[in-house]
Formats: sequence, C-alpha cells, structure tokens
Amino acid sequence: MKKMKKKKRKLNKKRKYFRIFTRFFLFFFFVFLLIFALKNSNLFNIKSVTIEGNKKVASATIKRVSELKKGNKYFLISKKKRQESIKSIPYIKDAKISFNAIGNVKIKVTERVPYYQMETNEYLLVDEDFRILENSKKKADNLINLSGFNLEDQKPGNYILNNKEDEEKKALLLEIKKDKYSLNGNIKEIELMDSIATFTTVSGIKIEFGSYNNTAYKLKMLSLILDDIKKTNKNAVIIQMEKGESPILITNDENEGDNKNNKEARRENSKENNEKSYKEIEKN
Repeated sequence: MKKMKKKKRKLNKKRKYFRIFTRFFLFFFFVFLLIFALKNSNLFNIKSVTIEGNKKVASATIKRVSELKKGNKYFLISKKKRQESIKSIPYIKDAKISFNAIGNVKIKVTERVPYYQMETNEYLLVDEDFRILENSKKKADNLINLSGFNLEDQKPGNYILNNKEDEEKKALLLEIKKDKYSLNGNIKEIELMDSIATFTTVSGIKIEFGSYNNTAYKLKMLSLILDDIKKTNKNAVIIQMEKGESPILITNDENEGDNKNNKEARRENSKENNEKSYKEIEKN
C-alpha cells in the first residue's frame, strides 16, 4: 500500500509540473505569435518622419542614418540602436525617437556646437566634450585656438585628448570652463605642451601658466589678476604664474627711446612691485 501511495504521489507531481510547463509554453508561444503578427502587420508601418532641433545636420542625413523611412516597419530595428546610429553623426549630441499609433515618427536631436579649433592642414572644429565635429577651410574668430599636442586620428566623430597621458591637459581645459573663474570668453589661445601650458587672452596678454600642478589655485589667482588689470587699466603684457612666490605681472610701460639696461631694470622693478601687490590679493 505504501509503495502504491508513493507512486501515486510521484505521478501527481509529474502531472502537476507538466501542466505548469504546458501553461508557460502556451503563454510564451501566444506572446511570440502576437508580437510576430504585430510586427508584420500594417499597424506599425511608418507614415511620416519629422526631424526637430537640427540646424547644422540635414534632415535627410538623420533619416538615412536612422533607417526610418515612410513605408518601413518601425520595430524592425530597436529604438536604442536607431538613436545610437543618429548619435554617431559627429554634430549630434543626443537623439530621441517617438512613434505614435497612427504611424508618425518624430526624431528630436540636440546638436553639438564648436568650442575649440585646431590648425592642421585645415582647421579642426572641436566641441566642449572634445569631439571633432568637422574639417573647416576657414578659421573662425569666435573659437578658442588649441595647440601644443599631436592628434593621432583627425577623423570627425573621434575625440581628442583621449589618451592616459593627456588626462592633465583635459582636466585643465575642463577646469578653465568653470564659471567661478570668469574666464569664459576671455581666453583666445591655449597651448598645451607636455609639461607646461600657455594662454593668450582676447586682449593679447600672454599667460605663462606653467605646470599642470595646483590648477584650481592658479586659475583663481589668474582670475583675480585679470580683474585687477581691468580695474586699474594696467598695460599688461605677460603674467607669469610660476616664476616667483606669487604671480608676476610684466607691463609694457617702457618708452621706445629707453636703452636695454633701463628697460630690464624697469621690468625687474615691475616684477617686484607686482609680486608684492599679488601677495596682497592672495591674502584677501
């Protein structure tokens, strides 16, 4: 009797598991058929494609890259893959795709804006995320000129300063852009060499920034010095950030008739006086 009961319990368990398996199989099979039917029906055919937010990139280019075309089926390619394809266009920073029940597709893009330019055979336009946007034959007046390092691959869509040895240079560029230094729009040229950096302001002042150490502190001091120059109307020529205990300002107050020794003496005197004044700025 006991053996019969055990066999019966085992049989009931097998039947129970078989019923559960059958139900799951039928459920997923039904879902598969439903998705297959929907994908292959006319319900998800594209009726129209609208592009928003593009100024630089042609709508035709975005449509072609996204593979969204009137009459095509929307779900043949995943939305994520389509969006990534659109963002592969150098000038596209972000892309969002929406599809409504009547078959209208809307692609909303955010375009990148040139921030730097690098002179090679032509001019490479680079955005603030360090992505190369295009090669231009004309030099732009409103972009920061970037130089001092070599580019391995100048193809639009690639990124500059992407190697480990360029981390300090990249960090400096990111730090300069912070609003607390008020340097945006005031720097015209940036030269990033292996161990030192040099800037030039819009007004032509050369800034010998020095090494990539103490970046935040030196940028804070530079901001204060440039503000002081503006307030006092000093005829500044060079700011040396690492030539003394404090930054040194060199002005161009020498007369053309002065001999070389007088010029050098006056320059040294200018250094000494400004070193004292910027120590006071530093304390404040």
